[in-house]
Amino acid sequence: MKKNSKKNIGGISAKAFVFPVWAVMVILLVGVVLLIIDSNRSNNDLFALMERSGAYQLDANSMQASTTIMAETGSSFVQTPVTNEGVNVGPLLTYAGELDSDRRVPKVLERFHSYKVSPEVLAYIEEAAGLSEQLLNTNLHAMSLTASVYELPPIPELSKIQFVPLTPEEEAMSPAERLALAHRLITAKEYAQLRFHINKNVEGCVDELQKEFSAVSAKTKKHVSKVRTLLWIAVIAIIFVLSFAFRFFYHSMIRPLIRYSKDISSDRRIEKSSSVFEMRQLASSFNDLLDNRNNLETVLRAAAENDSLTGLPNRYCLKRDMVNTIDSGCALAILLFDVDFLKKVNDTEGHLAGDNLLRNAATCISECFGTENATNCYRIGGDEFVALMKDCSEAEVKARVDKFAKLTNDRDVTVSVGYAYTDKTDAKSLEKLMEDADKRMYENKRHIHKTYNTKASDVG
Repeated sequence: MKKNSKKNIGGISAKAFVFPVWAVMVILLVGVVLLIIDSNRSNNDLFALMERSGAYQLDANSMQASTTIMAETGSSFVQTPVTNEGVNVGPLLTYAGELDSDRRVPKVLERFHSYKVSPEVLAYIEEAAGLSEQLLNTNLHAMSLTASVYELPPIPELSKIQFVPLTPEEEAMSPAERLALAHRLITAKEYAQLRFHINKNVEGCVDELQKEFSAVSAKTKKHVSKVRTLLWIAVIAIIFVLSFAFRFFYHSMIRPLIRYSKDISSDRRIEKSSSVFEMRQLASSFNDLLDNRNNLETVLRAAAENDSLTGLPNRYCLKRDMVNTIDSGCALAILLFDVDFLKKVNDTEGHLAGDNLLRNAATCISECFGTENATNCYRIGGDEFVALMKDCSEAEVKARVDKFAKLTNDRDVTVSVGYAYTDKTDAKSLEKLMEDADKRMYENKRHIHKTYNTKASDVG
């Protein structure tokens, strides 16, 4: 089979199309995965930021709450040091319990230094912590003055309160003067201003945290929105590429395959239309295969139906044509031939001479009785031939037999011939014709051999 080159076949190769499509799809899918990862990361960062911001604000407010509790309980003890039951230890116990709380100013300030906050936030919380320490120190001073007047009961929790020692001047004061001084400390204008500024700084810290969160949140949301837009673009691009690839493969492979399968099942040549190179190559290869098969069938049919020596149709073709003749019902003459003295020629002159004798006899038969291409003349055995003459008259048959006798005599070929004729053919008449033609042929053969033997005797 002759192989066609790509240049002769034409069409784009499926491989040349698939690789770019595959590369584009991989790039788009990787992009989608990266965008999804980035979107999830941004959302996680935003949620983590919300949690941190809430925790930071809660921590700042807790420092304010702890300062307020300690200031309120200390002031309550200073203002009401005794009750009907004795020393007012309730506020002191609350104050002592708050000393172990994580909301205490030093602990909150320590945590804020470990947080990732802006310098502005840290400045607010440090200012609030410094003021809180001043407030609590003033409050503790007042509590110490008050506690020096009243003896506290032996309660273990109260030992946590580290009262500050009094100055010599304060120790020289009378109990009433100490209580008055303690009261002035917690009711002074400076004390109230400390509490006010503590609250303002904590509020400033919380506001700054909220601003930072809002700014980062807006930036993150904008980024997430951009990522989602890119994600939609990538998805649409994937859909477009898949649609384009499907359309290409449908028109260049699937539809041609459907048509090719119909052509192949119908055993006809495939028409190469617009398709990929591989499909065109398939069509070309099938067409070449079909041509080779048809050529081989022609050769095999010729070998099966024709005699290789004389080129005339064989016994199989004779039977086929006789069946067709019965169906036509036309006038028919059957002529049987037998080449004489073939064995003698083979024995004395060799088989090549015998083959030449057979070929000469076939030529004579074809020239006298044959139609175009002598398809009505047959070699049915070693030295036996048959001719069928359709739609003829008996006079025409006789004239051709006479012509045949003259031609064989001129070419020094001896052939016995016998014929039978009918003006209408059917199965019975065909069988009868064969018998009659065979009898006449053998009568002619006996006559020829008798004449030959007589001449041989005269010569001897």
